[in-house]
Amino acid sequence: MQIFILHPGKANYPEIDAYTKYFAGIECQVSSGTLADYKKIANPENYVLWCIMGFYPKSPTARFVIHDYRSLSVGRNSAWKDSIKRRLSPRPDLRIFQNESMRALMDFNDGVDTIYLPMGVPDWIFATGAERNPMLPTGTYCYLGEITRERGFVRFIADFLATRRNSDTLVLVGPAEKEISDAYLQSPGILFTGRLAQRDALAVVRNCEIAISTIPYKRPYNVQTPTKLLEYAALGKRIICNDSPSNLNAAAEFGIQCKVTGPDVFSSICNFHGDMVPKNDPSTLLHLRWTNVIGASGIERYLAGI
Repeated sequence: MQIFILHPGKANYPEIDAYTKYFAGIECQVSSGTLADYKKIANPENYVLWCIMGFYPKSPTARFVIHDYRSLSVGRNSAWKDSIKRRLSPRPDLRIFQNESMRALMDFNDGVDTIYLPMGVPDWIFATGAERNPMLPTGTYCYLGEITRERGFVRFIADFLATRRNSDTLVLVGPAEKEISDAYLQSPGILFTGRLAQRDALAVVRNCEIAISTIPYKRPYNVQTPTKLLEYAALGKRIICNDSPSNLNAAAEFGIQCKVTGPDVFSSICNFHGDMVPKNDPSTLLHLRWTNVIGASGIERYLAGI
């Protein structure tokens, strides 16, 4: 079977690597790329087209089409954007959602089969050693993910600077909006790593003492599982998180140990010491490996039926 994983090309998609390794392991031929890449294929009618959504108003030729909603729309008018996608996206053969809350928000009512494939973590994350990598940055706190104004990072960084002790450092791992990096690049205790390969990004998280999961309270972040929280826990980190619904729900569902704060994380922990938060036990989270998550989703049954 030939599978092409189609993506918009605008973000990191750790699930693409997970899907590729999983299905290559069951003797599928897996490739990935943008719509421009797919259009170069000579025999698209033989392919399973697995679309990481995105908005694709026309469905390219394929043997079987999957629409996989890893995320809902972000930014201004996100609900309106999703309503446009609901009305104008072509009808696939199968839809995939992270969870029931995301499916309910999209509210398709066209009879297309739906399965749930939650977020996972790389299988290799549990095999990495506990030693720090001296070649990569270290710090008191770290955050893994996109650093944007929409995600509240101007307020987040300002809160850190207003409350930091002289020795505290905050390592921001991931792509940052230029306005934010320009404004805070020279601020004491702030380090921007920029975009890193996944293994290096997680190695930086391992190097730091405490991992921070600050998630917006609004749509769609309030219904999407925060992958960073799963990765922090799988690394056995001490975690501090704000009380956004997605943090609270994921921590409760998976038994992740967290110090929960209000919206202003650092103001909430002024007299806090890191050892007040227990480390997480990775051995209790092995079911979050992508191999387990994909295998439990039921997707193979659909592919076998093609």
